Amino acid sequence: MLDIDDAESGPDGIAELADPPRRRPAPRLSSDGLALVVAGAVRLEAARRGLSQQQLATELGLSRTAVSARFRGRVAWSLDEVGLLAQLFGCRVVELVTEAPTPAGRSVW
Repeated sequence: MLDIDDAESGPDGIAELADPPRRRPAPRLSSDGLALVVAGAVRLEAARRGLSQQQLATELGLSRTAVSARFRGRVAWSLDEVGLLAQLFGCRVVELVTEAPTPAGRSVW
């Protein structure tokens, strides 16, 4: 993931990303496992709500480093953490443990 330190100032003084962000395919249960599916869903929901890793860390009583490890799928979110995240996001737990839908007309096979 990119952060503000990855940006460079352009001629007008506005920060520009050195390289455009790469789009990652949505994790799939069959190939990536549930931990990565949940990590992807949490990243998406946090981004939709404009919540930073630090804000999530504060809400969950974790360090930002611990949240980062979970965002990347290096450490799995615990069931209790998924429950707390669902409350924080105002969604159902099932939305965080379900694969993202495949765009119309595209097969996962």
